[in-house]
Amino acid sequence: MIDTNLFVSGIFARNSLAARLQDFWIRQEFELVISLEILKEVARVLRYPRITQRFHPKEENIRRFFRLVSRKAVITRDAYETDTLTEDPTDNKFLACALEGKADYIVSGDSHLRSLKHFHGIQIVDAATFVGKIAEKAAGI
Repeated sequence: MIDTNLFVSGIFARNSLAARLQDFWIRQEFELVISLEILKEVARVLRYPRITQRFHPKEENIRRFFRLVSRKAVITRDAYETDTLTEDPTDNKFLACALEGKADYIVSGDSHLRSLKHFHGIQIVDAATFVGKIAEKAAGI
């Protein structure tokens, strides 16, 4: 499970950890779990004025990206809820998605999420840590 900021960053910042995460996912090095609510948030963020002015995303490319997600990701139905995070309750959707999708990891740059470290056995890590784990697995370490 990858948070919205990393997801969006991976689309535009081609030489970033977020882009490496997306490349690993597309190559099926890991399975992405995402919820309908998170997909709606990603769609909303992709249309923010600061995003459109800086990156000029084309509508067809956005649609193509969402078609890719619908084919290659596990999409949960937002059946779970949690109120674990009180400082930023909007981030609870990531915990609920990971739990519903039986994810092993939540990958996030968000300090509220990462401060938990674990949630019902799900490890919460930053992008660098997760990319390292995927690279180690690919190398057979």
